[in-house]
Parts: sequence; structure tokens; C-alpha cells
Amino acid sequence: MPAQFSKDVIYLIKNGIIGVLHRELDSSFLEQFEEILVIGDVHGCYDELKMLLEKANATGNNILKLFVGDLVNKGPKNQEVLNLLRESKSMLSVRGNHDEVVLKEYLNSKKSDYQLKEKNLWIKDLSEENVKYLMEVPYTIKLPSLNSIIVHAGLVPGVPLEIQDLAYLVRMRNLGMTDYFWEKGIVAYENPSEGEPWAQLWGGPEHVYFGHDAKRMLQRHFRATGLDTGCVYGNWLTAVFISGPRKGQFVEVKALEAYSKKKANEN
Repeated sequence: MPAQFSKDVIYLIKNGIIGVLHRELDSSFLEQFEEILVIGDVHGCYDELKMLLEKANATGNNILKLFVGDLVNKGPKNQEVLNLLRESKSMLSVRGNHDEVVLKEYLNSKKSDYQLKEKNLWIKDLSEENVKYLMEVPYTIKLPSLNSIIVHAGLVPGVPLEIQDLAYLVRMRNLGMTDYFWEKGIVAYENPSEGEPWAQLWGGPEHVYFGHDAKRMLQRHFRATGLDTGCVYGNWLTAVFISGPRKGQFVEVKALEAYSKKKANEN
């Protein structure tokens, strides 16, 4: 969707494909839609995603659907999820850590001496279109007119978006303070047992919608909303309207089954 975005900060991926670091949606683009729905981690749960869209009456292109990343991996229908988003005129996503894992494994699988684990064998069959789609998914989507940002994992307070550590954007869960004699600062942690939930410390000014933290399920903080409610683990797929007549309304569907077993401190 070129020409629909007010600003993209781009970077060059090693294999020559142009990708986007941060995408900004201007008000003229958003005004094309009656409502905006932000959807939690899908993880290949295609059937549950279709159920949620039906329940929310959000199957048409009149409603913009924004995803917090981790579109794929662990679930049963990863290709179907990617096909749906790639072919849609009303669905956009940010990049999650599992989306990055899938890309890394796909590129590694092209090496003659690399063997995918059994659970990742499906990655070999990714279409070129879906690989290219994943590579072009941005790390953040900013909606200035709604004072909102979509990211997969989190943001470090006080750090401009353009210089946020990309690893933090897809992996962090907590924040803590460092004190190395002469220098104090904020450090991000993947391990939820270190530091405190970053969203609990986030003061804005933007409201952040994120995923990546199924252990804590739905999180509702002052200026941050966590939407990963563990659908792939047999729990729920959750979404929230952030504009339109249903603004603030949550929608959820129960997983049809548990497709994966979550391990301690798993990303």
C-alpha cells in the first residue's frame, strides 16, 4: 500500500529486499475506515482469527485491522494467516520475534548443511510472496492522529522511536535500572522475572498496543494495552477497537484447542 502512508523509515535487508523500520499512518489514510481494530498474537491460529473477525463484524474492508505481530509459528495454519493478511486491503501488522525466527529459519534452510527441526519443517514450504511480505513488515506502526503506537513487545520510556533498540521492540517484557558506578540507565529484559513490566512504567504520551506476553494475559495500563492472551496455548484471541463507534470495546474468542505448550520464560 505505497502512497497510503505519510512516512516510512526504511532500511536495506542483506538479501537486497527493502524493508521498513517504522511506519506512520496519516489521518487521510485512517479516514478511509469506519473503525480500527487491533488484534493480539495470532501464531498461525487462522480459524480463531476468522472467528474473531466474524464475531467483531470486521470482515470487510471498511474496518482497518492492525496486528501486534507474531502472526506465525507454533500454530497450525501459518501460511493461511500470511495469505489472508498479504492479500487484504485492510490488514497491517508489525513484526514479532516469531516472525523473525521464521525468516531466519527460512533463510538458513536454503543452506545445504542446515537441517530444520521437525516442528519447523513447514517453513520450507513458505511461498516467496509470503517470505517477502514478512520481510517488509515494520517494527512499529504509529497513528499520530490517534496518539497511538503498535509494537510487538515494548518501548523504552524516554527513547525516541527512531533510536529504540530493534531487539527490544520484538523481545522485551520488563524494565529495570542499571547502576554501574558512574552511569545509571534503563535496561530491558526478556525474562519476566527480572525488573518490572515495561507497560506498567510507560507514561506515554502515546498509548501503546502490544503483544508478546501471554503469561500476563490481557494487560490494561494507563497508556498501554497488552493483547497477547495465549490463543496458541489454548486460551483466547483478543482484540480491541481503538476508533469508531465501538472504541474501547474488546472482542475475544476461545481457542479451538491448545496447539502448543508454553515453556517457562519462553518468548
